[in-house]
Amino acid sequence: MMHLFQIFMVGLIFSFLGSIPPGTINLSVMQLGLKKQMQGALLFTLAAVLVEFVYASVAVKFQMFLTTNTSLTENFQILSALAMLVLGIFNLSRKGIQDNQPKPGVDSFKKGLLISLANPLAIPFWLAVTAYLQNQQMIIITGNATFFSYILGICAGTFLLLVLVA
Repeated sequence: MMHLFQIFMVGLIFSFLGSIPPGTINLSVMQLGLKKQMQGALLFTLAAVLVEFVYASVAVKFQMFLTTNTSLTENFQILSALAMLVLGIFNLSRKGIQDNQPKPGVDSFKKGLLISLANPLAIPFWLAVTAYLQNQQMIIITGNATFFSYILGICAGTFLLLVLVA
């Protein structure tokens, strides 16, 4: 049980620290908080955490897949470069959300989902962080319990930072 708590805390700490750099999500939550729209900020935060759960899960599962398939790890630098290139082109080519001002009829939760979905760079971030943490033996993901403990820690760290920002 203590091992699961440690994995949870490592996920929480690295997620909190990784979420500090200002970005569209942080600034949108801050804007809602400054306008005293705390309910909207919390709904936006919940949506962002939901997307973070999916993106982090995909990244961790992919990292686990890479460590079990050594033939792919030999070419990991090439695969990483291609993935970063595709994500970079995607981010440069998308129009993005021009206006972060709340509009009548736009639900904060939906806006949080859309803005978070437009941030696929969370996947390579968690891929790299998870590989580092496992390499340093700060976490060892052996099954569903440790996997979900880590992912829930990531979500808790993101939630905690965004609530503080709001």
